Amino acid sequence: MRTLLTLCLCLLFQFSYSQCNPFYNFKEGSTWEITNYTDKDKVTSRQVNSVKSLTETSNGWEATLAFKSYDKKDKLELENEIEMTCDDGTISMDMSRFFPQEMMESFEDMDLQIETENMVIPESLSVGDELPEASITISGQIPFTMETKITDRKVQGIESITTPAGTFECYKISYKIITKTMMSIEMNGVDWIAKDVGMVKAESYKQNGKLMGVSLLTSFE
Repeated sequence: MRTLLTLCLCLLFQFSYSQCNPFYNFKEGSTWEITNYTDKDKVTSRQVNSVKSLTETSNGWEATLAFKSYDKKDKLELENEIEMTCDDGTISMDMSRFFPQEMMESFEDMDLQIETENMVIPESLSVGDELPEASITISGQIPFTMETKITDRKVQGIESITTPAGTFECYKISYKIITKTMMSIEMNGVDWIAKDVGMVKAESYKQNGKLMGVSLLTSFE
């Protein structure tokens, strides 16, 4: 899985919004596109993301992000929404995005317990910083408990990254993804995030270090 924060045009919101966290300087209506590639640089899919709503709070903001996912033939595969908040400078991302929408919909009539520790990004990053873990666990009227954990999050460095959307000065953050259902799968990931735009690039690796795929910011409005 990729941290694809993952994260259409017009209204500038109040100054206090933009001061909450420099990495996600949202405007209501902004759009951006993430394109996903294989390890051989072939397009596998793309996501078109937009800020559907943005509400000011006493200490920051609350946002609803809408995204549409298209396959390699550019056919719409799914639509979904996630919630993101900024409170006292800390971004918090809804971890439910790590489970496919179709899977969540198949459980909608079941009595489930969902426990989450949302992924957070502080307003200030420094090389060497260790960031909090994140997780989501689903249990209840299903054959087995499902859990995804994001661990070992660390700021590895600052790098200049160029994508079709431009060149950005990015913080490089590495992490592990551990998914447990009937078996356990572990992968490694690296995200590059930049001020004002969020995620610019992401890479995912098998446990043996083999590159699985790359995601790039390909447009930003």
